[in-house]
Amino acid sequence: MKAGRYGSRAILNPTFIDYATGKPFMHMDYANTASQETTADVVYATGGDGAPRRISFFGSKQSTLTFETQIFTMKHLAMFAGRDIEKGVRSIFKREVVPVVDKSGTLTITLQKTPVNLTSMTVLLFENGVATEEIVPTAIKTKDVELTTGTVVAGDEVEVFYRFETTTEAQRLSITSGDFPKYIQIIGDTVYADEVNTGIVSGQLTYFKARLQPNFTLNFSPTGDPTSLSMVFDIFPQKVLVDGSYKDTLYDIVLYDE
Repeated sequence: MKAGRYGSRAILNPTFIDYATGKPFMHMDYANTASQETTADVVYATGGDGAPRRISFFGSKQSTLTFETQIFTMKHLAMFAGRDIEKGVRSIFKREVVPVVDKSGTLTITLQKTPVNLTSMTVLLFENGVATEEIVPTAIKTKDVELTTGTVVAGDEVEVFYRFETTTEAQRLSITSGDFPKYIQIIGDTVYADEVNTGIVSGQLTYFKARLQPNFTLNFSPTGDPTSLSMVFDIFPQKVLVDGSYKDTLYDIVLYDE
């Protein structure tokens, strides 16, 4: 392809690859922004009248790759956790406010789910939006729960806290204190506009060895912009064949015509 002068106004779409196995495990084509930063330390030897800089010394070259995404999956969170996602039936905690009804002389409440057992259930009288005294449930009949008489009457409302089991396979991710992100490889695809050749060229960036920083924030708010997940990767050098010899390489940029 011919050399050109390039402009960039397109996202970098990464594919994440397990560093140990070499197998891709996730592609992301929905990030909002991607940014690449490469830095190095610079120190100077000075001397003479006015102590001007005479020689510069470079070192500690570092690179980070950052993605901001408002769309994420459990796999993203698993990368932060450094753990696999577990699948299976799970016990879920639930809260409901329901009316008390009289069913054939028995005070009963009907819940959305079937409670696991009575011992994991708490029923509170709910008056004007305030929970007051506790009511003792006596029996579970699928989603119907029978209550003791005397304290509540038909027409009252009660606040119920209970546990139910999922009917389908749930996903669970445990954020532990001793697990951290694993090393991966990242291959990102993007496009550049070419001012000279008035066309679009494809670009591919290969980060040979990367590791996600374990810090992340999930915001929960009903107003404002959707929460954005920030993924910051430290880039590490890997021996790559460059100009006929193996050199510590942080990443490659390849431009090519489709």
